[in-house]
Amino acid sequence: MKKRGQAWGFDLMVASVIFITGIIIFFLYSLNYPTETQENLNALFYQGNRIANDLLSEGYPPGWNTTNVVKIGILSNEEINQTKLEMFNQLDYTNTKYLFNTRYDYFINFSEPIIIDENEIQFIGLRSAETQSIIKVSRIVAYKNKSTVLNIHIWED
Repeated sequence: MKKRGQAWGFDLMVASVIFITGIIIFFLYSLNYPTETQENLNALFYQGNRIANDLLSEGYPPGWNTTNVVKIGILSNEEINQTKLEMFNQLDYTNTKYLFNTRYDYFINFSEPIIIDENEIQFIGLRSAETQSIIKVSRIVAYKNKSTVLNIHIWED
């Protein structure tokens, strides 16, 4: 009879250790989850602002084209340069992600219609799919002597 009581006590100790370990793992996961989400949003905002800063520069080299571009920039004399905008639109999306040094997907649109080669451009980049985390960075810029808003949407697949 004593052996049964001892075996039952040992089973209770093992079950208690497993249960407590499960509770600890659950709490560690739930405490760290919100910080991971905040870190992802911070990274998206950082990348969105970097892309906006790059775009709203003259680029490199200053007279860049689709074959020698190192840094994409669409401004000349503090205004959107139509030629640079057309070249940016012609670049391969994967190549632009490489040039922006980002792993995130993006698309760019303007508040005013952008006409390139007699075609109205709705956006540059990829249209966002259904995703949990998408951010939008907006900047005001001059285009054809008028103020327009440049919107950059960036997200992670």
